[in-house]
Amino acid sequence: MKRILFTLALCLALAACHDDTAPGSGSTTTPTRKSIMNDKLNIQHNPHPKMRYEITLTIQDAPGPFDSITGFMLYQVENKQCSPEDPISGTYGHRPSKHVPIEFTRTSDNTYTGTVYLDLLQNADYFGLGVCHWKMAAAVVLLKAGEVTFSPDISLNKITIQQSEIRYFSKKAYGDTSIKDQHDIGAPMSEIITRYRDEFFFTTLIAKESFQ
Repeated sequence: MKRILFTLALCLALAACHDDTAPGSGSTTTPTRKSIMNDKLNIQHNPHPKMRYEITLTIQDAPGPFDSITGFMLYQVENKQCSPEDPISGTYGHRPSKHVPIEFTRTSDNTYTGTVYLDLLQNADYFGLGVCHWKMAAAVVLLKAGEVTFSPDISLNKITIQQSEIRYFSKKAYGDTSIKDQHDIGAPMSEIITRYRDEFFFTTLIAKESFQ
């Protein structure tokens, strides 16, 4: 199966995002596009988030165990005009975003659960250009085996309507160490996967509303 660099693939799937780093201490100077891209903002969390969903991950037919199972919520600013324009293009080419970790708990041999909040990040005026409104775009899972990270995700829409997301991955990629830091986003069911079904394992993600 064709493997695609994770950051690029996720950007295409979710329409423009960027790599995220831990927030810095902030700056008193005017934020630049570089500071947005590097996430050097002290993004505040909502002290009382209520829009809670329990995410269940099921793994079927995997060739073996995974070195680690982690994940994150991908948050993006809806109104990117609240951030500075790109100084070169003069456009809002990049939407400020934030990765918030998800902690998964094993509940059976092949099932894991984690919690996501749709209202976790605090809307505020981070750039002096108006209030930025945060929206969770997706929940992403990272299944690491050797040098390969399998990364199924489930979109906000499927979370809110509690519809499952199934993704298929090549068993041949499992545990591969030939290339460092490989990423595989998987694929939905297709004619090729149906024909060579034994060569794939799959994951299922589904959300259940658990408002507080």
